[in-house]
Amino acid sequence: MVRAVAQWVLNYPTDSNDEGFPFDLPYLAFHRRCSRALRAAEAFLRSGPSDHKVERLVERLHRTLEPVRGEVPFARTTLVLERRARLFAELRQALRLRTKPDGILPSPRASPEELAELQDIERSVKKLTTSLRRRRPERGPAQDAREAIDVVLAHLERHGPSLFGHLISLPEASGGGVRLVDRTNLALEGFFGAMMHAERRRSGRKNLGQDLEHLPGAAPLAHNLTCTDYVEIVCGSLDDLPRAFAQLDAADRRFALPVRNRALSEDFSDVLGSSMPRADRAIVRSDKLEERMNP
Repeated sequence: MVRAVAQWVLNYPTDSNDEGFPFDLPYLAFHRRCSRALRAAEAFLRSGPSDHKVERLVERLHRTLEPVRGEVPFARTTLVLERRARLFAELRQALRLRTKPDGILPSPRASPEELAELQDIERSVKKLTTSLRRRRPERGPAQDAREAIDVVLAHLERHGPSLFGHLISLPEASGGGVRLVDRTNLALEGFFGAMMHAERRRSGRKNLGQDLEHLPGAAPLAHNLTCTDYVEIVCGSLDDLPRAFAQLDAADRRFALPVRNRALSEDFSDVLGSSMPRADRAIVRSDKLEERMNP
């Protein structure tokens, strides 16, 4: 049982939702499990186990976990992190942030449900702003809480207009309706993360610095082919995609390849002559030989 408790503590990643930092705080989850295991060990020791060997193992586990609560600097850092995590959770709830998209950029078409949600987000953000200003301590030892609230209030003041409403109304000539622009960059970051994950699976390398440097800049645009609106605008359907690519250089096939382009514009006479030995080139390119060759 002692072994199972220790393994339960080490299994702290299961408390996360695979959303990444800062939405998941694995070290804080590890501390919480250590604290719970410490209380469980103390409760077991108070009951007075009959097996002396088991009691000795529980005491050893208790000594291992006791610094979580006994060391003052460690406890102070944990308290600060707990407060900031609750504050960030309030901000996330007000903004309705969703992480870990499916790797496909969402359609910009706004549905009535999304428009209603934006209005609800606006009310929630204003309510949170009022609450934070009321809770902000003006003086006293609560310096960390004051600084954390100031960071959130500054963020809301700087980015507030785009956090709960970025709508673009299109004329009827362009299809009409309303287009919704992303309020945050979570969709782009999730898309980039999914692209890097796919590149790691392809190459088998953890460090993708060199791979991304040699990746063509237009490579991410290929993912747009999974978007129905994009395909309709470019070629109508995926079945017509080869025809759309073929029409790119249909006007002049001579410029279809860079090699053909150079063949039309460059003079290769110097290239052929440069392959001769240096002594022969001095004779062949001399003016006297040129005069002798002209009768």
